[in-house]
Amino acid sequence: MTNLARTERLRLVAAARRAGEDAPTLCEGWTVRDLATHLVVRERHPAAALGYFLPKFEGRRDEQEAEYAAMPFSSLLGLVASPPKWTPGGWPGVEFAMNTTEYIVHHEDIRRAEIEWFPRRLSVEDNKTVWTQCRVALLAFAAKADGPVEISSPGFGTRSAGRKKGAGKKGSTGKKGSTGKSSAGPIAITGQPVEILLYLMGREEHALVDVR
Repeated sequence: MTNLARTERLRLVAAARRAGEDAPTLCEGWTVRDLATHLVVRERHPAAALGYFLPKFEGRRDEQEAEYAAMPFSSLLGLVASPPKWTPGGWPGVEFAMNTTEYIVHHEDIRRAEIEWFPRRLSVEDNKTVWTQCRVALLAFAAKADGPVEISSPGFGTRSAGRKKGAGKKGSTGKKGSTGKSSAGPIAITGQPVEILLYLMGREEHALVDVR
């Protein structure tokens, strides 16, 4: 299995450099610089990174973000490209689990925010790695759905997860994405591994998948 987490890290840096620091991303309100700053804070300042999820740590996160806001963009990208040796994300096994989906998705956040973009063609080996990440992301996605969810990618397999239709929480309305398909019933998502991963990670409007 290739070190796709490392490869996507470098691909993201190259895409960020081409796009420029003020270019938009699929992360609402974030420029490419904001996204790069997020990646650096996440990796180098774990306590501050909690501020992305917990209000208690927002002040610490804001301080770190302000520090990197004054840094030249090229230097900031250098930090993204070369993580510190002590970060858990650099440890064998941990890097795969912690960074593969993170860098694939954020790489596409930069690419697909451009006016013109095209889907990438990954190698079979890389697609197998992405498919593994899809299977993990499916569990979190299905946990929020009111019906079973099935993902299928030709040549890579089919997986399903989630509760049976009608077994969800009382009063649940289900999520409705850009496809118009409500998750309040069975949902089947078909496409290439990267496209499925993007859909499962909340990029429904930009994922080239078939949803039924």
